[in-house]
Amino acid sequence: MSMEGAGNGEDRISYLDDDLLHKILSFLDTKYAVQTCVLSKRWKFLWRTLPYLHFNMFTYFPVQDSQDEDALDASMGINLTNLITQVLCRFPHQQFGFLVGGLICYAIQHNVQQLSVRSYSNAPILLPESLFTCQSLTALELVMESVPDAHFFLRLPKFMANFLALKSLHLHGFSMMGPNVDPVLFSGCPNLETLELLDILVDEHKNLCVNALNLKYLQLSLLGSGEIYRCKLVIDAPKLTSFKYRGYTPIVCSKDNLPSLDDANFYIYKTDLKEEKYALQIINSCKEFRNVKSLTLSSSIVKVLSMFPSLLRLDENQVLYANLKYLKITGKKFEIPANVKNYFLNGSTILKIC
Repeated sequence: MSMEGAGNGEDRISYLDDDLLHKILSFLDTKYAVQTCVLSKRWKFLWRTLPYLHFNMFTYFPVQDSQDEDALDASMGINLTNLITQVLCRFPHQQFGFLVGGLICYAIQHNVQQLSVRSYSNAPILLPESLFTCQSLTALELVMESVPDAHFFLRLPKFMANFLALKSLHLHGFSMMGPNVDPVLFSGCPNLETLELLDILVDEHKNLCVNALNLKYLQLSLLGSGEIYRCKLVIDAPKLTSFKYRGYTPIVCSKDNLPSLDDANFYIYKTDLKEEKYALQIINSCKEFRNVKSLTLSSSIVKVLSMFPSLLRLDENQVLYANLKYLKITGKKFEIPANVKNYFLNGSTILKIC
């Protein structure tokens, strides 16, 4: 692009295509994007065709009077000419929680494709029922942080039956407890490829089933009230290639039909697990994923295993991890105990410890 005229006050940015200007405005909060309408005739109605809406309550805080709230409500009623493809809602203060439901409903009515809602409030947010029957969504992120106890965990619907287009689902800070939660909750998402369940409160006496035929990536971190999780994870995902678990204690895993799994990652936060039941649970989980090519364990897991050498004995010529090529240890660096190292080396003929 020629630099002629760059210093004479010529408005060259206004000559850019709408798509490029939309991309530039997508990095701004919607409030500031709307304010560009005063720049010139070229910008007067450009914001109305924005495919991205970003509402961040830090932009509006503090509220001076009720007129400011009325003005914000009115901005939601704008008749945008393009379909919304993404709405980002962040509400750090309780007093703005009433806006969340309205923004979500507005997005759904305009065939939202990507929706991200992040709440940093200690008060629960009531999500509209229409959210969980939205057929246009391809990516959904619901993050509820700073919730101190189970009372404030948001509950998921009994069944997600109409997420036919959904490919990516990220849930953080939700409850899957109670009689109304279907154990095969995610089977109503036939095109789901990425599933992240972080800080999810589960019922320790029920199985958690992940049944998704097109799922490729699964990440879990579960919360429970007992000292060891009795909740059993059952995975039925024939296209799953990567599995990651993080938690304070091991989880009981049961897999079914995982021919494509390449990578499994287990990270335990606790470093004071000194009972045999923990070590046995870790070993059983590793055996469930014995066909993986890459296995990642936290240093805390290795330390627990090393304390119970009797559990690490393999029968002669038993190749337990036939496909295992890489064993990675994360966390604080230390010398891997010989009994743990030999357990995996004897179980695989192609293993390399990283």
